[in-house]
Amino acid sequence: MEAPVIYVDTRQQANKHSNIDNWFTAHKVQFEYKKLDFGDYMTSQSNISVDTKQNLAEVASNFGRDHARFAREIKRANEAGYKLIVLIEVGHPYHCVDDVAQWTSNVCQKCDKRRFGHCDPKVSMRCAARKQKPMQGSTLARIMRTIEYKYGCEFMFCNKRSTGRVICELLGVNYEK
Repeated sequence: MEAPVIYVDTRQQANKHSNIDNWFTAHKVQFEYKKLDFGDYMTSQSNISVDTKQNLAEVASNFGRDHARFAREIKRANEAGYKLIVLIEVGHPYHCVDDVAQWTSNVCQKCDKRRFGHCDPKVSMRCAARKQKPMQGSTLARIMRTIEYKYGCEFMFCNKRSTGRVICELLGVNYEK
């Protein structure tokens, strides 16, 4: 039986996942670009679709202002009989959704008011520097757990260097070591 080809969504941002393309090439994994209705990676021989996110800020954005679009994508995957796995390229200390509760938004990490002790985004309901507080880890983790329960999708975490390998393992594609 011939090794399956991994289909890569053509609508991905340019160079966003060049590390994955390079890994596929180095490990002799066959891949081709194709418009996908959901997710970023899939094969014709698996009912799994992998959607990659480069960090937790991108996930927070998907569940903030892009929530409706992301929910439609998950529903399309379900309707087509696919399980969507969201693979987030962050390493230590994130290993599961519960770990996300400790995450702090990049907006808050860079904020002068927080650095000088005038704002604690995990305690106050509002941000001292903005009209609305950026999404925090506890909220993001709660949303992720709800999405997993409601739609059967799964959130996984990996180091950026191992993303290509993890995608192959999730899709059941062999690669040269």
